[in-house]
Amino acid sequence: MQKLRSIPTWVWGLMVAVVLAGLSVVLSEFQLVLASQMLIAALFAMSLNIILGFGGMVHFGHAAFYGLGAYTVAILTKNYNVPLWVALPLAPVVSALVGAVVGWFCVRRVRLYFSILTLAFGQILYVIVLSTAADFTGGDNGIHGIPVPEIIVSAQNYYLFTLLVFALCYVVLYILTKAPFILTLRAIRENAERAQFIGLDVRRHQLATFIIGSAFAGIAGGLMAILNRFVGPDMLFWTTSSEPLLGSLMGGMFSLAGPAVGAALLLGLHLFISQYTEFWPTVLGILTIIVVLVAPSGLVGLSNRYLGVARAEE
Repeated sequence: MQKLRSIPTWVWGLMVAVVLAGLSVVLSEFQLVLASQMLIAALFAMSLNIILGFGGMVHFGHAAFYGLGAYTVAILTKNYNVPLWVALPLAPVVSALVGAVVGWFCVRRVRLYFSILTLAFGQILYVIVLSTAADFTGGDNGIHGIPVPEIIVSAQNYYLFTLLVFALCYVVLYILTKAPFILTLRAIRENAERAQFIGLDVRRHQLATFIIGSAFAGIAGGLMAILNRFVGPDMLFWTTSSEPLLGSLMGGMFSLAGPAVGAALLLGLHLFISQYTEFWPTVLGILTIIVVLVAPSGLVGLSNRYLGVARAEE
């Protein structure tokens, strides 16, 4: 137990990265596709958790920025022949810009009103993609046949590419969680009124957090568009926002790794359990109740308590 406590965080991260990279040579093509989906789901959950766990803002419209990232990649590569290596970096830019506009309105309200506003704006963006801009987005048919560079066509190469992007995003987010910005954000999360009283610009910090989370959601959406070679309006629908929300809850929303573990685990369980029963929603409900009652800090928080590994937030 003492040895586990003495292992630096970066060593843990390096060991996990090596193991995940090694899986590329032992997994089947189907398993590699599933592993890629799990990495994308993990990144999507981490992007929400910057807003939810660290910022304390319950966001019901996060899927809109995930979908915007996917549509950015699809439209640029399919309709305008923009290289993927240019289109993918633009996905978080578009999501962040839209997130700045939406967030500017949302952070002016607190708690329930903030959540309802994010849901409303998310549904507005969904309707725009579905019908208002159907000639541009393909409407309910979506966009098919997204071109993919030959170098990442194979399941193995795409998995390694996704792992690389995920690792880079994780490092950036990890550095961010150790910055004074996050410490200030935690103070705002615990008591926004007191934070404002001591001179902190609450809205500015919350807006910055909203934009950062939106940008990383855009990256996740772009990766999913490349994997599926298809995007549809359902990616922006409010029910898609429940996936990273449940992942954060399962894994633990007060750490960086928690949502990633929770989202990846839920995706794997969904696929496995759905092979044997149609009652996945029932199983998910039971799992959620157990986690909330037994491990309110999530699975990662529970393991940290027993293994003696320091939590990322503390």
